[in-house]
Amino acid sequence: MVRLAFANGLPLHTFYSAYLGYKEPIWSRDIDRHPSDGLLNVISRRSGQALEKLKSLTLSSYEGFLFERLPLTGNSPWIIPAGLFHRTRQRAGMQFCPLCLRDDVVPYYRRCWRLALYAMCEHHLCIMREYCPSCSTPVAFHRHGIGRGKDIPAGALRFCHRCDVDLSQTPPDHLFWSEARSFSRLVATIKSLEQPGSNLWHVFSPCGVPFFQGIRVLIGVINGRNGHGLRQQLGEIFGIKIGNDDPKKHFDFEGLGAKERLTLLLAVIWLTDDWPKRFLNLCSLAKFTRSRLAEDFRALPFWLACMADEYLDSRSYVLSSEEIIAAGYYLKNKQQTVTWQLLGVTLGLPRDSAKAAWQIWTSRNS
Repeated sequence: MVRLAFANGLPLHTFYSAYLGYKEPIWSRDIDRHPSDGLLNVISRRSGQALEKLKSLTLSSYEGFLFERLPLTGNSPWIIPAGLFHRTRQRAGMQFCPLCLRDDVVPYYRRCWRLALYAMCEHHLCIMREYCPSCSTPVAFHRHGIGRGKDIPAGALRFCHRCDVDLSQTPPDHLFWSEARSFSRLVATIKSLEQPGSNLWHVFSPCGVPFFQGIRVLIGVINGRNGHGLRQQLGEIFGIKIGNDDPKKHFDFEGLGAKERLTLLLAVIWLTDDWPKRFLNLCSLAKFTRSRLAEDFRALPFWLACMADEYLDSRSYVLSSEEIIAAGYYLKNKQQTVTWQLLGVTLGLPRDSAKAAWQIWTSRNS
C-alpha cells in the first residue's frame, strides 16, 4: 500500500482519501492483520488485483499454518506487536534485514518480517534488526508519507522516518552457533513460512499449527520463571547465554529482541532433534518436572502432552477406594484374612500407604 502511493508520487492520506476515495482511518491500526473489506475492495478495483490475492498478502494468510485464527485485536502468537498508540508505534512491530534492503532495486518490507519466528534472514543469515541504529526508533516506513506538504525521497523505505539514516547501511550482525544441524533446520523452518505446503514437522504433527504451538510452549518454558535450570544447562552446552534470568523481563516471545528470539529458537530446534531424548536428558539435569511444563495441560498439543505424561510424570499413583475394596475381596476369596501387610503386598504399597488402605477396607466392612 505504501509503495503504491509513493510510486504515484503522493502522500498516503492524499492518495487513499482524495484519489481512491477511501475516507475511513487506515494508519491508526495494524492493517497488516485485518484490513477492512472496504479498503481491500477499493484497492482491488483501482489496481486490478484480485481480492483474494490482496487478502493473501496480509498476516491472516498464516491462519491454519502458524496459528488457528488471527484475532482482530490484541496480541497474537508469532506476530510481533506494533503497540499502536495514536498512529505511533510503541513496540517493534516490523523488522528488517539491512542486506535485503541494500539488494532490493525497489526496497520493500516482507510480510514474514512481522513474524517473531523470523529472527534471522534466511538469505543472509544475519540477525534481524528492529530499530534504527542511530535514533533507536521502531521501523515505521509508512510515516514517510504522513504529513502535509511532505516530499517523498527516492528509495524512501531504506531510510529511518525520524532521522533519515540509511537503514540498508546498518552493519549486519551474525550469531555464532556451534551446532550446525540445528542452525540449518531453523533456516529450513524459516523458509517454510512462505511455503505452507511443506511439512518439516511430520514427526510431531500432520500439520503446522500443533507443531508451532508446541515450539512456542517449549520456548516459554525455557524462558519462563521455572526455566532457570534449563537455561543454565543449555548455556553450558552451547557456551552462549540462552533466555533471560531477570524475573522482571520474562516477556512473551513476540516481545523479545531478535537475538534473544534467535537463541531460544535454535535451542528448541536442537531439542526437537532426537525427540524426546535430548529434552528428557535436559529435564533430568535441570530437575524439571511435568508440573512446570504447563498450568493447563489441556492447552498442550498432543505430541507434547503425550511426552509429558509418559516421561515427566513423577506423581505417585493414588489408589481409588474401589481398587482397595476389590483387593480385599480378592484376599477373602483366597480364604485369607485381610491385613494391612497382605493388602500392601497385593497392591504393591509401602507400609504407611498399606495401613491407610487397610483403614479404608475396615471402614467399609465393619
